[in-house]
Amino acid sequence: MNLATRLTVARVVAIPFFMAAFFYRSPGSALEGDWGKAVATLIFILAAITDYYDGYLARKYQQVTTFGRFMDPIADKLLVSTALIAMVEYREFTHTAAWVAIIIIAREFAVTGLRLICAERGKVIDASSAGKLKTTAQMTAIITTLCFLTIRIFLLTYAHQEWLARLMQIYAVTIQTLMIIAAVTTLYSGYDYFKKNWHFLD
Repeated sequence: MNLATRLTVARVVAIPFFMAAFFYRSPGSALEGDWGKAVATLIFILAAITDYYDGYLARKYQQVTTFGRFMDPIADKLLVSTALIAMVEYREFTHTAAWVAIIIIAREFAVTGLRLICAERGKVIDASSAGKLKTTAQMTAIITTLCFLTIRIFLLTYAHQEWLARLMQIYAVTIQTLMIIAAVTTLYSGYDYFKKNWHFLD
């Protein structure tokens, strides 16, 4: 297993640690002092960074493998789906609508099924430009939400009411806007994948 593949696998391994930290306090608990979510934010960001470097290292050192090309998008889907479900569970604080998570996760299942069918016929589907745009939009929305949540926890814990009031002015609208953008790009990328590979299903 080369370094690029190890980074991909590490992204999957990070998921239970993200969950343990994020769910450290149950829904409905106060945010003050909930540093578990701050730790979860850090774990997610580090995992997201590996998404860039595994592909970069694989190309740089010519270590692109069929397993890596197949596993990389699977790792992304697992990480993003886990984060979305967690944020919907705590939507009182994350303002993440269930319909956004449903659209994104449903698309991931559909494209994964397409990849499996194509793989059986000797075709490995690489990430398209639309797929990369989708990943960027999703990661931006999730990381922004987690960072906003972490800042909110910090301001609440240390009673910085003035800064907290300023944050809350843009808190919900920023998160909701980014989530809608993520959902739209997700739908478009799904359409793009099926349009280009429909002949494998026909």
